[in-house]
Amino acid sequence: MTKRDRGYRKGKYMTGLLELREYLKKSYAKYEVYLNPCVKFLTAIISLVATNVAMGYRSELKHPAIVMVTALVCSFMPKNFVVIVSAVWILLHSLSLATECAVVVAAVFAVMFLLYLRFSPRDTMVVLLTPLLFVCKIPYVMPVTMGLLGGPMAIISVSCGVMVYYIMKFMVDNTTVFSATDAETGAQKFRIMLDGILDNKAMLVTIIVFALVLIVVYVIRRLSVDYAWTVAIVSGISVCAILLLMCEFIMELQFSVVGIVVGSVVSLFVCLGIQFSEFNVDYTRTEVVQFEDDEYYYYVKAVPKNILAVPEKKVKRINKQHKKVSAKQEKRVSTIKTSNGVSRTTVKTDEINKNGANRADSKWNRF
Repeated sequence: MTKRDRGYRKGKYMTGLLELREYLKKSYAKYEVYLNPCVKFLTAIISLVATNVAMGYRSELKHPAIVMVTALVCSFMPKNFVVIVSAVWILLHSLSLATECAVVVAAVFAVMFLLYLRFSPRDTMVVLLTPLLFVCKIPYVMPVTMGLLGGPMAIISVSCGVMVYYIMKFMVDNTTVFSATDAETGAQKFRIMLDGILDNKAMLVTIIVFALVLIVVYVIRRLSVDYAWTVAIVSGISVCAILLLMCEFIMELQFSVVGIVVGSVVSLFVCLGIQFSEFNVDYTRTEVVQFEDDEYYYYVKAVPKNILAVPEKKVKRINKQHKKVSAKQEKRVSTIKTSNGVSRTTVKTDEINKNGANRADSKWNRF
């Protein structure tokens, strides 16, 4: 295959992807009223089922009917309601494990919600998706994505999601300790739970690293350089992996080295896919323009987007569709003599058409 053929095939694939992207965006905008409740419904189901699988201390919450009804209610409520329901779900499971765990979790969630609702109330999906990405071993997608699509305030939402994951993980890892029925261990359970949150070095390191990565990605993607988003993604993933590996070797936090490397590679491709859907531009057609008014000189760098119009198929009917003549139509036949003495047969048809498309002439049709 020649270089020209490879370039043609690459351009063909890119055109197809762009058409698919525009078609999906147009379809979502058209059916947004119906798709938004479906998205909230699926998000609620995934979050509740994941919590039940990870913790599962209260059997009533694992019933499919309760999960479905709760998710259905969430689909008609605002997005923040899904976060509140997920927090209540975790709190109820914690209460079944140990009352001390539930008290500490409730206090931590109260502080988190005060920060979350005050600074970043729109980042609902971040709080929900961050623990799920940890389960999928690709949590590095979240700080990079929020650096691309959000701002510095998104650190609050990402940090809340990290805390939720590590709190759940700590309770699951210490189930045998918290499930002890000895009354004298109540104070010890409080101590263990508080230490598991405040002295959790892995959680603190992850929050700090994710915050640094988000700032790095945010600063780079705002630079007026070519391929700023791509450079920001590669830099963010690299910084995240390097910092986590350094902390693992220095502090022995029990991070998986293989998991960090593989997860970083997978996260890189996921973030590039997000870039393609949200920020796909053609740097080869970049223009730098300069103009002025009475008070300022303006230097503007314009980078065109890669947008393809989705072809719309239109069917144009040329011939009108006539309905078949029914048996109820009446025909009147009469013979008229002309001046030449020639007889002609005249036929009149009374058509019955409810739509009024085909109407009979009120006069006799002469043949």
